[in-house]
Amino acid sequence: MRKIIFVLLWLIPQFSLAGELQTTKEAKELSENIVGYFIKADFKKGLELAKPFWPLPEVEIDGLANQIATQWPVVQQRFGKATGKEFVREESIGKSFVRYYYLHKFENHSLLWRFTFYKPLNTWKINGIQYIDDFDYLFESRN
Repeated sequence: MRKIIFVLLWLIPQFSLAGELQTTKEAKELSENIVGYFIKADFKKGLELAKPFWPLPEVEIDGLANQIATQWPVVQQRFGKATGKEFVREESIGKSFVRYYYLHKFENHSLLWRFTFYKPLNTWKINGIQYIDDFDYLFESRN
């Protein structure tokens, strides 16, 4: 009986915070999970994870998933098969914005996924998800 109560007490905070990102650690974990789906070219599932935390109409997020899926064959043709991911950077602006950058590695090249989160009050929200194939910014900001 005590084990059941412990499990229930442990689960209550998990359910009560569903749909809210309280910490940057949770925001980063969400980014990691989304990129995990993107590596498998499952953009629909990846962006489904984003929906509860992104204040955009679901139809726009679905449209983004379709747009990426439409463009993806060209990416695969040029870059080859996906080989993995790599976290490369975290940036912040004050206490209100944080960004996470991930390499989406392919046989011939790589893309950069950028996740931007905004904290207007007490919880973090997705402010944007982009993929970029220009890495100059990352090299320039190291100097």
